[in-house]
Amino acid sequence: MVFLSQICMKYTPIWLQKSGRRSVFFRRVSLFRLTGAFGGLSRNCWKIAIKKWTKSIQYKPKYRRMRTSMILDLYSQRVLGAVEEHGFKLELFLSSLTKCGLELDRKSLANIAVYEPKTFESLVNLAKTKFREEGDSEAAINLKPVDGVITRGML
Repeated sequence: MVFLSQICMKYTPIWLQKSGRRSVFFRRVSLFRLTGAFGGLSRNCWKIAIKKWTKSIQYKPKYRRMRTSMILDLYSQRVLGAVEEHGFKLELFLSSLTKCGLELDRKSLANIAVYEPKTFESLVNLAKTKFREEGDSEAAINLKPVDGVITRGML
C-alpha cells in the first residue's frame, strides 16, 4: 500500500496546506468559552482556567450522582406530601396502585401530583378503594368508603 497523501503534499503550495494545530488564540478562546461561567481569574487567565477546567471535569461524575439522588428524593417528597394531603399513607398507596395494575414510577406520580391534582386525587381514591377491598388489617376496615369508585373486585 502506498501513501500518496505525503507525496501529493510535497507539491502543494505552503499557503494551501493546512497546519496540524490551531493557532494559540483560537485554542485559548475555545477554553475561555468553556470556563466563562467560572468566577474570578479562572474565567480569563489561561493558566488558572486550564487548572479549573480539568478540576471541574473531575467533579462532574460526583455531582451527577448527587443530583440524581437529590431529584429522586424530591419526587418522593412530592408524592408523599400529595398522598398525605388526601389522608393516605405512601406505602399503602404504592402497593394498592400495583395491585390495581397501575405501574407508575415516582417521577410520573410527582408530575401528576403537581400539575394535575384532580387526577392524582382520583388515583388516591382508587388506591383507597382497592386497599379497603383487599385489606385485612384494622386500617382497611376503619377506612371510609369512597363514592364513585368501582374496581374490578366490586363487579
